[in-house]
Amino acid sequence: MTTGDEDEAPDPDRSWQWKESPLGGSTVSLAVGERFSSDVLLAYSARRSSTALPDPALQEALRTRLRVVESNSQDITRLFKDLSARLVSVHAEKDSFVITFKTVEEIWKFSTYLALGYVSRCLENFLCAPSVWLDSAVLQEVQISVTVDEEHLATMYLGLLLQEGSFFAKALFNSNSQDEEDLPYRQNDLVMVRDIGQDTMWEGILLATGQHGLVPVHAMQPLPYPFYQWFLRKYPGNAGGPPGTLHLFDHPIGTGTCVAEVDNSPTGADELTFRRGDLIEIVGFLVSGLDWFIGRLFSSGRVGFVQKTHAKPESFKPLDRQLVFLSEEERASLSQFNPCSDQCYAALLGKLLQSDISTVYRLDRLDKTDFAYIQNQPKPECRSRGNPRESLVSTKSESAPCHSTPRQSVCTSPSLSEKERENEALSFSFEDTFREMDEFEEDPRVFLEENSWEGEEAEALDPMMTLLNQDCFSEHLQGLYDLPFSFLKTSFSGTSEDELLQHLEAMREGAKRGRMHWAHRRVCFLLGRVCARKQKFSQARVYFEEALAVAVPGFADPPLLVALYASLTAVYLKQRMTSKLSLTLEKANALLLCLPQHSFCSVDECEVLKLVLRKAIVTNDRHLEARACYLMMDLFLTLGKMEEALPFVERLQFLTISLSAEAGLELLAPVDLNWMLSRLYHKKYLPYLSLASMSLDSHPSRSLQDAFQKIDLFVKNSGRLSGQWREGDPALHTLPAQLVVYLQQALTIASQGDDLKIQRDLCLSLASLYQQHGALDQAVDCAKRAVVAGSRVNEEEAFQASVLLAWLLLLTEEPGRATAMLQPLLLSLHETDSPTQRGVVHNLLAMCLRKAGQPQEAGRHFLGALRIAQESGNRRNQALALANFGCLALSVGAPVLAERFLSRSLVLFSELLESPTDAEHVQVYLWLGRSYGDRDRVQDVRLCYELGLLIAITAKNLHSQLVVAKALSSFYTKMQLHGQCIIYCEHCVSLSRDMRDKRLEGEFLETLSELYLSLNTDKSSRKSLDYTKQSLRISIDLGKRREESETWLQVGRIYYVMQEDELAEMYFQAAVKTALRVSDFCFAMSIYEEAGDVYFTGQRNRSAALPFYRDGALPFARSFGDAHSEFRLLSKLTELLMNSQQSGEALQYASLAVRISTTTGDRLKERVAFHRLATVYFSLQQFEMAENYYLKALSLSPPVLQSASEARYFVKTYCRLGDLTLHRLKDAVDAMGYFQLALAAALEDRGDTRALYIVYMKLAEIHGRHLPDKELCQGYISQAQALRKELSGDASSET
Repeated sequence: MTTGDEDEAPDPDRSWQWKESPLGGSTVSLAVGERFSSDVLLAYSARRSSTALPDPALQEALRTRLRVVESNSQDITRLFKDLSARLVSVHAEKDSFVITFKTVEEIWKFSTYLALGYVSRCLENFLCAPSVWLDSAVLQEVQISVTVDEEHLATMYLGLLLQEGSFFAKALFNSNSQDEEDLPYRQNDLVMVRDIGQDTMWEGILLATGQHGLVPVHAMQPLPYPFYQWFLRKYPGNAGGPPGTLHLFDHPIGTGTCVAEVDNSPTGADELTFRRGDLIEIVGFLVSGLDWFIGRLFSSGRVGFVQKTHAKPESFKPLDRQLVFLSEEERASLSQFNPCSDQCYAALLGKLLQSDISTVYRLDRLDKTDFAYIQNQPKPECRSRGNPRESLVSTKSESAPCHSTPRQSVCTSPSLSEKERENEALSFSFEDTFREMDEFEEDPRVFLEENSWEGEEAEALDPMMTLLNQDCFSEHLQGLYDLPFSFLKTSFSGTSEDELLQHLEAMREGAKRGRMHWAHRRVCFLLGRVCARKQKFSQARVYFEEALAVAVPGFADPPLLVALYASLTAVYLKQRMTSKLSLTLEKANALLLCLPQHSFCSVDECEVLKLVLRKAIVTNDRHLEARACYLMMDLFLTLGKMEEALPFVERLQFLTISLSAEAGLELLAPVDLNWMLSRLYHKKYLPYLSLASMSLDSHPSRSLQDAFQKIDLFVKNSGRLSGQWREGDPALHTLPAQLVVYLQQALTIASQGDDLKIQRDLCLSLASLYQQHGALDQAVDCAKRAVVAGSRVNEEEAFQASVLLAWLLLLTEEPGRATAMLQPLLLSLHETDSPTQRGVVHNLLAMCLRKAGQPQEAGRHFLGALRIAQESGNRRNQALALANFGCLALSVGAPVLAERFLSRSLVLFSELLESPTDAEHVQVYLWLGRSYGDRDRVQDVRLCYELGLLIAITAKNLHSQLVVAKALSSFYTKMQLHGQCIIYCEHCVSLSRDMRDKRLEGEFLETLSELYLSLNTDKSSRKSLDYTKQSLRISIDLGKRREESETWLQVGRIYYVMQEDELAEMYFQAAVKTALRVSDFCFAMSIYEEAGDVYFTGQRNRSAALPFYRDGALPFARSFGDAHSEFRLLSKLTELLMNSQQSGEALQYASLAVRISTTTGDRLKERVAFHRLATVYFSLQQFEMAENYYLKALSLSPPVLQSASEARYFVKTYCRLGDLTLHRLKDAVDAMGYFQLALAAALEDRGDTRALYIVYMKLAEIHGRHLPDKELCQGYISQAQALRKELSGDASSET
């Protein structure tokens, strides 16, 4: 298992590095037979960056997030689709995904993203909660590592190669077979092989010669990188060439000087003449994978080609350790790459801010049941129906729009025909190319007539010939060699190609006659280019060869020399002139790869670069491959072919990482290509990858403009993912919390400059974003910085920041500090002509004063705000001021006054239906309903709430609908209209799902379950069960163990009500197991007890409560010394055992209860314990012990009766003692005493006539039978008969 993105740089090479030993037949047959699993396990883990240790808290948070999104797999599927993988399943509890691949290209792309760190960054963006992004300290510690079984992935790679029919391999050694059917090959030859069903042989085609034959399986090594397979299949062609020569340069790339080893007499044009021992300076780079380099002789200053075998290093500076295969100029131009036209970012912060805090009043909040403080923002403008992807990314710019869609989009000039774009696409900066060539634009066009060359003097004086005959390169000549043929188009505009050839041929003849050698070379080059474009390659070859044969120092004009060699080599390749190709190709390679800042003149140069890249593949030369990939990338970007350039950009970034890991260095890439890749992924409509690569951009010298481009790119891509990332109500347009990172980067750069307004705007944007996500403390800090920056610009810039800061302080419940800030603002505004701003300050001051308990002062400021709004004619502010007056009246208990203000406010709001006021409008209706509710005007309350809901539905404001629906549900609950309550509660559930708020959805599902259960029907119980199970699923997803355990318990209760005791027991056990995972003994004890209470308080199977009390709750209560809980559980156990006729066991628990009760310090508990123990002894017929403990219980009673209930307790207990001694102990005297005490207690409680009657009868019985006394007996009987008549009278009257 390897890691995809960790502190220690991963070794991406190992992903596809095959062993040096030949592949065994068993491995191949395994792939052919598809006996390998097609599923790949992708696991992730959270670590702390500082320690590289696992972070359990973050891991659980990621797991919880994954559970939430697991129920809607569309989001995860979209993520892995961007990563070029197919999602099979999600295993949140195991912190893993199962993915698969169907093609080699999918594995190639995924392995590239894995090595570049994009997979882990995508998961980080997808799974991390907003709170992580809002806290920079936490974010710095977050690190997500991704692991896959790469050996299994490599097996899948080989299997898919075989399934696709053919693939490319490299020969491991020379062939020695003499069989005619066998293919002859040499070591390192590239062969395209195909499985023909034999275990030991493949069919092969040698790329160098095109020969067919059979090759042994063990002699072929599949190319280790999927990129190689893609490249050779995408760009087929000859992969031969002379074998590399031995040399003395041990490093792949370098610069410096070398010493000639031999005397050299040039055999070809532009080769350098030198003597043995001469010192030669390397011009540009020396690439060890090439046979030639460009050198300058120190003694003469001449520049020319030098064979690498003719020199040895002298002061050679290797550059491979620094991973430098680009020049400084190339690095600078590459870092400024932008696939779309430059955009104006001046309005970007304004779009992010979109705050009217300084012009629109804010609505107050009465209590927590109201809306959260409403963030007033203008609604987005309605856009015409069209391509949704184009509408997301199109921007307003003075230049032509460059839409970012999943398809290729090339920014080219509209003046080119479709055919011209196909053959020679223009670069992005076509207009810039000629910005400094005004003399050409002002001069008249030159049309050369056939007989215009009448003499050498005329030829020499011709201005165009003079220009072409310059003996060195100048910027004015750049148009000769560029891709769009700008020189010919400018000089011969409107001329057909045949006429152009005639003009150029005439110029060629004139240059030859006039011995204008440079003009001759350049005109021949132009003729060759025109012929090549017309696909007349033989004519083009003649012109190119003639141009090279002209005796001029070629390196005086390097762009011309590069263009000539590259163009001639491309023609040789097309005509397959291998005899002439070898030397020309090597020199073209040296010019293209060794000289920095190459300017392409033809798309045919791509053919030369393909051969170089094939050579690098064969020789496994990574630095040569990197240089070739850079030039291929540069060419495609220049042509505007973004999709074709993307694989080479990815490969170049991959090589920089792999080479640095191989050398054991930190990442010292010549340029960080993540920024470029982010833009290319954006063009290809891969938002996850665009955001991942942008977050990995580590360029140290990004400008403020780059920072704004990042912000803009992030906003566009997060908009594409709005369905996955938007938190809460989509109508609120909440931006993702990740934007904080890029705003902070921009602020850091801006703080180093002097543009205070930009700093203020960035601080305000950050404050607004923090506020949207509820991070009010960070928002306050940013607002303070905005105030400081704005005050250094002017008062107007500081005002908005100051008002925002006061508003945030009000949100953080600091009205005192907000008041202290607003009062000076109000004083300063009296001297200015800013009535609306004064009204805003008055309104906020009034809200602060209301919170501070100063309603009169608050009313005065609300009045000031209202008058200003009336004077300015601002109806919205008038409505808000009146609504705030109504809120103030409600807060002081004046509902009638509140009704008047709120009604006037609603009239004004009804006239503003086209404005973004729906949330405010709804809130006013809720306040009006509350004012009616205070006066029991039930129908008016209902009407206000339902009107508010109607407005919220019309505005499609989900949050407003949720608030009102919740209020209506509560309203109907109080009215005990459960049917209507259920309707609105179900609407709340639907809204919560639309808002993707699992927490709210779970709460409303629980409420729905309780409502249905209260209906007490079989059907309603089934509905209740269904909603409770849905709530249980959410609790599990959110990782809330306590809520999950309680919900398991609730499901068990419902099953018990439905008389399905076996299912109830199963869910109770699940609740207990979940509670035990919380690691809170008190909570676990409560769950055990509540599960037992279901049976204890039920009507059947009460004994099932015993194990929950005895084996679960009671041991926990004892473990943490909770005497009160232990006493309660012992009491319940005693009662259960008594009811089940297990008095002996009940005695043990009753005795323990007595012992525990003495430790609680509660006399009532002691009395109850002794009374229960006496009852147990009574049931055991141990009457003396029962009498003893009854008396002990009575002794713990207060000496003076406190209430009638205590008197009744005395009556019942003494009667029990009297019966016990009279009938069981046969002691009439003691029995008479007990009944006398019972009589005394009964006389204290005159409310229980029946008990008094029984006591009289018992005393009469004792004196009549056991202790004869006729007088007393008759007296008690008389009293009893009187009470009997009273009881009979009461009974008859009731009848």
